[in-house]
Amino acid sequence: MTSKIGEGLRGFAKTSQDGARESINYYTKSGKDERRLIKASFFMGVTGAVLWYILSLYWLALGFTSVEIGIMGGIGSAVSVVTLFFSGFLADKFGRKWLFLLGLAGDALGIILFLSEKNLVVFTIAYSVVNLSGSLVQPSLIALLATKAKPGRLKFLFGLQSFSNQIGLTLTTLTGIYAPGFLFDVYGTDLARGYWYVFLVAAACAFVPIMIVLTVTEPPKMKQRLLLSFDKRIKKILFVYSLQNALIGFGGAMAIPWIPMVFESGMNASTTQVSLMLTLSNVAIAIGWFVIPKFSEAMGAVALVTICQIASVAFLVLIPFSPYLVVAAVLYMFRSLLMLVPTPILNAYVMNIVSEEIRASFIAISQLAWTVAFSAAYALSGYIWANDYSNVTPFFICGVFYTLASLVFFFHFRNIKETKGKKSVRTLKTWD
Repeated sequence: MTSKIGEGLRGFAKTSQDGARESINYYTKSGKDERRLIKASFFMGVTGAVLWYILSLYWLALGFTSVEIGIMGGIGSAVSVVTLFFSGFLADKFGRKWLFLLGLAGDALGIILFLSEKNLVVFTIAYSVVNLSGSLVQPSLIALLATKAKPGRLKFLFGLQSFSNQIGLTLTTLTGIYAPGFLFDVYGTDLARGYWYVFLVAAACAFVPIMIVLTVTEPPKMKQRLLLSFDKRIKKILFVYSLQNALIGFGGAMAIPWIPMVFESGMNASTTQVSLMLTLSNVAIAIGWFVIPKFSEAMGAVALVTICQIASVAFLVLIPFSPYLVVAAVLYMFRSLLMLVPTPILNAYVMNIVSEEIRASFIAISQLAWTVAFSAAYALSGYIWANDYSNVTPFFICGVFYTLASLVFFFHFRNIKETKGKKSVRTLKTWD
């Protein structure tokens, strides 16, 4: 038994080393556009950190209740549905780069709006703007990245892009949560004012990726009617993938945006401890994204994503029962690692089962499903939490929906093979 475990650990370590080596090798041989998009993703990680991790603590420091936070988060997320209806089609029709740039500009504007004084309406508008912008950025970025590498190498490009993004997110989470507490302890600066300074720096960083992406080239668009590419098979794939996204969105909104408040208010962690707990998980994710591409070659994309996501649920539901902060930190680290690390593999897989001309549209529609479910659950979760951040119910709801989503994904996609060449996936044989 011991020898088998040892062999398994040695195999895991070897695969990790091989994955890291191949990722480095891929980057050294990558083109200018690939490197530009990877660099831009670092600064997008900075803005992503303040909007995902730090914003909830900023709202809490300003004195907003869980109901008010749920309303701002729910409305802000729901508004992006408007652009998701057409953002993917516009990107596929007229070009991904310029819609990407428009989204980045909107992201900068939204962060600037958070620099106003405490105001429920203004902050709801600000959160709406950044979510509207995100609905333009994400489909365009994924589809644009997919044009920069061969199908068999996409997982390495997505892995490096995610790694770069995570490094920016990790550094910002660490400093952005630690700095306000440090300023309060040393200089007596109000916590809300400390978070305001963090958003000021993030607003400046939000303009950097715009300048980088301006230099990226994009291949000319194919003159083809997009709706013709959504044949019966693709519609079925899109429906199931969107259903899976909706289940994840609904479950995630119940617990994940509230994690910093669970640590700080529910477990009495200091801002320094919260920053270290979140940083631990983000560092693990960054390392995972660097080595994960090699694992998909051994297990297959669908199996890898399913196993990791279901395994993450066990760690998630144990978090509120943690007797010590360090235990909660480790549980959250493994939850995040298992749930998020397969993302580059999933993105590469989806891009390889969908024909090039509809990639942004496909991602936008599936993201639309996630957003609708996330928005509704975010607003509802504020009432479920009821200002009690030691509540365990949201974690169980999240776990149930994550498990359902993973099973839906596995049983439909397990026999849908991704293309390894330039051939359109519409000609691939499937065994559904």
